[in-house]
Amino acid sequence: MEEKDIVALSKEVEKKLEKRYKDPILCNQYAWWMIEQITGKERATLVSLQRIHMTKEQIATLDKWIDEQIHKKVPLQYLLGSVPFDDIEILVESPVLIPRPETEELCYKIIDQLNQLEDKKLSILDIGTGSGCIALTLAKHFPQATVVATDVSDQALALAEKNAKHNNIKNVTFLKSDVYDNIKKEVTFDFIVSNPPYIAPDEWKELDESVTKWEDKHALVTNKEGLAIIERIVLQAPKHIKQNQAIETKEIPQLIIEIGYKQGQQVAQLFEKAGFIDIHVEKDLEQKDRFVSGRIK
Repeated sequence: MEEKDIVALSKEVEKKLEKRYKDPILCNQYAWWMIEQITGKERATLVSLQRIHMTKEQIATLDKWIDEQIHKKVPLQYLLGSVPFDDIEILVESPVLIPRPETEELCYKIIDQLNQLEDKKLSILDIGTGSGCIALTLAKHFPQATVVATDVSDQALALAEKNAKHNNIKNVTFLKSDVYDNIKKEVTFDFIVSNPPYIAPDEWKELDESVTKWEDKHALVTNKEGLAIIERIVLQAPKHIKQNQAIETKEIPQLIIEIGYKQGQQVAQLFEKAGFIDIHVEKDLEQKDRFVSGRIK
C-alpha cells in the first residue's frame, strides 16, 4: 500500500500522457478518468480526501493503462471498458466503435425535437447501431416508443444487446440488417436516425492509429467518397417513413443523419432527390457541418 497525494498524482499522469496526446485538457480528463476508475471514487471525493492509499495492483494497472495508450495506441475507452453517454453507461469493446461527442449531440437534437410531441408512442429506427448508444438513449428518454436498432456486424449487435441489459432498457429490438435489407417493405417508422460509415477510403490512412488499429474499418469507411451508405439510407427512407400528422404540424424532421464535415451539401442534395422537405444542414459544437435532417411531405 502506498499513500498518494491525489493532485500530484493527477499531474504526474497528465505529464506522462502528453507523450501521446497534444491536448492538455484531454490529458487532464483522461488522467482523472483513470484514477476514478482504479480507485472507485469520483473526482470530487478524491480532491476532498487530498491523499489516498493505493495498492500495488492499482498502481500497476494505472502504469499499464498509460503504457498501452502511449505505445500500443489503445483508446482509453477500451481500457476502461465503458463510457458515459447522456445519462446511461455504454460498455465498449474493440472493434465496435466508441461513441463520440458528436453522436451525443445528435441524440440531444432528436430528444429536443420529439419532446414537442404529446403522443410519444413513436416507432424509431436506428440504422448502424454499433454499441447501441443512439437507440438506447432514445429508448430511455421515450419509454413508450418502440425502437428497432440494426447493424450488419454480429459483434456490434451482441454488444448493443449487452448494453440494453446493462442499462435495463427493454423497448429496443435488435436486428441484423444491411441498411433496410431485412426490414419488411410494409414496416414503417415515425423517425429514422443513423450514424453511418461516412469516411472515404483515401481518408482512412490519415486517421490516428487509435482508430485504424482498434476500431472497425467497415463501420467507418465506405465508397463514393464516403457517401455510399448515406445514399442508400436517404433514397430508400421514404418507403419506410409513415405519415404522422403531429410531426407534420410541428415540422419535426423524420430522418436525421450524422455526416462527415465536408458532406453537407451533397447529403442535402440526396435528401432533396428523395423528396424530403425542410432540409437542414446543422453544425456540431466545433462549428463543422455534422447533421442533415428533413421530413417527408
